[in-house]
Amino acid sequence: MHNFEHQAMATRFLITMTEVDINYARNVTQRCFQRLDELEHFLSRFVADSDISRINKLHADSQLALEHETWEIIKQAIEVQQWTQGTFDIGVAEHMNIFRAAKEGILNEFEMNKALIKAQEEKSKASLYVDPEKPYFYCIQPGMYFDLGGIGKGYALDQLSLLLHEMEIENYCISAGESTILTKGSPKEGEKWTHSLSASEEHKTITLDAIAVSASGTFHQGNHIFDPRTGKNSGVSEFDRIWVASKKAAYSDAFATGFFLQSVKEIENIVKNVQEIAWVAYSKDGKLFSID
Repeated sequence: MHNFEHQAMATRFLITMTEVDINYARNVTQRCFQRLDELEHFLSRFVADSDISRINKLHADSQLALEHETWEIIKQAIEVQQWTQGTFDIGVAEHMNIFRAAKEGILNEFEMNKALIKAQEEKSKASLYVDPEKPYFYCIQPGMYFDLGGIGKGYALDQLSLLLHEMEIENYCISAGESTILTKGSPKEGEKWTHSLSASEEHKTITLDAIAVSASGTFHQGNHIFDPRTGKNSGVSEFDRIWVASKKAAYSDAFATGFFLQSVKEIENIVKNVQEIAWVAYSKDGKLFSID
């Protein structure tokens, strides 16, 4: 079993491979880490010439040709936004900037709330369009700014999985920080990769078979949760923590973020109608529960 780590996208990526020569594993890992750095360059709004930074700088009636990866992830994000009725939303970069300024003491609470109202008003007036047939992005009216923090790391794991498959690696576990994990194959013959779900009064170890699992409690600000639908950080969740499993880590990552502000009934309805979701688990009042 070989373990390799790499820092990218403001988190620690871990690659574990089994049943492969160590020298080949090192070569594969080097290519994987190069791929992570490429993706960060395309997708991070903190990279000045990334696609996302350029999207966020577009003026009215302008357009931008996108890298295939940027085009693909934006389309996936739009899908999840529609499925969750807006509890997942990548158009909140300005809101995140405001929260960061408040955390650093640049804005007081009154100034933060005033700035959030303005950001939400501008966002509601914005008109942006991604071409579903070719990688082009159009800005009719600016005012919405993208941040891929709720889906980017999961998408990166999907891309690593494709690369590992191309390089004939069959048994691996890859993760982005503590929030998302993706597995294929097994650690050794007759065994399965495992993952832990924990609540304050209950603990469960599950087996993973060619699946991605993401956990979430994101968009926290103090004791509240940021709600993209309102632009306020006064949301309340039913859950202490939530996990979502999907064949694609981009979907598990995004749905875990979006579900944190939904009710159990809302989630059950989405799980019933969205084939990309394998299962959902959540912790509440110290106990673990599941939605299949």
